[in-house]
Amino acid sequence: MPKPPTRYNPRSPGTGRAPSSPLKRPIGIKDLLARSGPLQQAIARQADRGAFWRQFLAERLTPELLAQVAQVVERDGSLSVYARSAAWSARLRFALAEHWPAARAACPELKRWAVRVQPAAASTGART
Repeated sequence: MPKPPTRYNPRSPGTGRAPSSPLKRPIGIKDLLARSGPLQQAIARQADRGAFWRQFLAERLTPELLAQVAQVVERDGSLSVYARSAAWSARLRFALAEHWPAARAACPELKRWAVRVQPAAASTGART
């Protein structure tokens, strides 16, 4: 059997090789999250739009109905409102139909809206 190659160890006197580049400090998660790249900017924009629509709905829906809204997502001219259950999604559909002209006035690029049921795994944080 062939001998295994010698392990690189800069402190060992037997290798005789000098390091080619100084060792760099590893990048931490905090540093990665602090950067403002395109992905982080897109996430911030999406969060801002979600907060805008949450406030929009808070001004128009009853508190009981607003409590059943799990999430609001605006994407590609479509507004998706996620309800906590199928029964509440039906009530939300009727309520949003009444406020659709106001939503179009607030955001003219909206073409359609949908009310969907939030999957149970997404609301509990469980893995599927």
